[in-house]
Amino acid sequence: MCFKLLNTYLKVGKFFALTPPSIETDKNTTFRKILQVFMILLIITCVTISMYFRNTLYLQYNLAKITVCLLTDFVLCLFCCRTVFETSKVSQWIELINCLKQTSCLIEETDNKKEERIQWKFIVPQVAFWIISIFTTIYWFTFMGVLIFEQYGFEVLQNYIQWFYTFYVHTIIGMIQQRYEALKHHFENSFGTDNKNLNQMGYYACTLKETVNRFNSLYGWSLLLLITLTTLQFLNYLEYNLQSQEFGTKNVTQTRITHVLTMLLSFIPTVMLLLKCDNVMDEFENIVFLESKSSTQLLDPRIREEVDRFGHILATNLPQFSAARFIVLGRTTLLGIFGTVASFFIVITTFEPKTRSNILEATANVSLSRM
Repeated sequence: MCFKLLNTYLKVGKFFALTPPSIETDKNTTFRKILQVFMILLIITCVTISMYFRNTLYLQYNLAKITVCLLTDFVLCLFCCRTVFETSKVSQWIELINCLKQTSCLIEETDNKKEERIQWKFIVPQVAFWIISIFTTIYWFTFMGVLIFEQYGFEVLQNYIQWFYTFYVHTIIGMIQQRYEALKHHFENSFGTDNKNLNQMGYYACTLKETVNRFNSLYGWSLLLLITLTTLQFLNYLEYNLQSQEFGTKNVTQTRITHVLTMLLSFIPTVMLLLKCDNVMDEFENIVFLESKSSTQLLDPRIREEVDRFGHILATNLPQFSAARFIVLGRTTLLGIFGTVASFFIVITTFEPKTRSNILEATANVSLSRM
């Protein structure tokens, strides 16, 4: 992934204060500050209004379910506000971009070959989100009418912010992964023929480690909220599937499909992001393995010393993505999500009353009271 795909996300995200305006941004202008404050106030106001309309719906749940729903709403609101606030950290953004630029020479030849596919990498996820969102909204409109827009209309936009942001960050991680892949190829091609490049490759390894540190510093808290939010949403929609029969036995399958699609909108991008973090670590481990294997095959003590020094540089510059230093991002994070969901799901279903209040009946009563 090159700067062109990142620039595409920046061009779209800047209108909603979700991303910096461009990779050349050097200050947070007054207009940007006003836009950021406006977006945060808009998010808080719309969430408050939505919560007011959901009050009757939430009263139909037990205490455990209400707690999960309120936590989900709160974390989603906090996440959206955090992503907007994040764009004000221009100095950290400049440091991250400078690190990426310093290592861009590693992939200069690769970028041109994939340029024609860049636009599709941006368009396809956006189209997929809105197709699923429109489909699910139309389906729920047949049951709830206008009330669906009052209760969940703004949440669709919040979910899009989550979707857009996750793919935006995924793009940056992909750029880092691409640089580690290129560093591995440089080591494979130059070893034994031009060992003078080892010093330069050591410099690139240090710079890439610094890139990961800058990334963690800028996006760490947002990623922590994203992991928490994904866990809560996964739990929420998993439990909603138990309520599918309340919408009629004929609609059980369609209702469950709708819940699953909505859940996947949150879960799939997060999984992709975590796997991408894990891929970066895999590329780094491949470089370490190649260095260790190559060192054992050398007979010249001087060259072997240079290779060992390069290995020491690698060992002290392990790239590790973290969410505000609370969670190390990777495949193990997925196990943590599943474990948390399983534990809370047991708690919710244990305290679930034997006789549920009919959600459709409650919705109908609210609609009639406004006529």
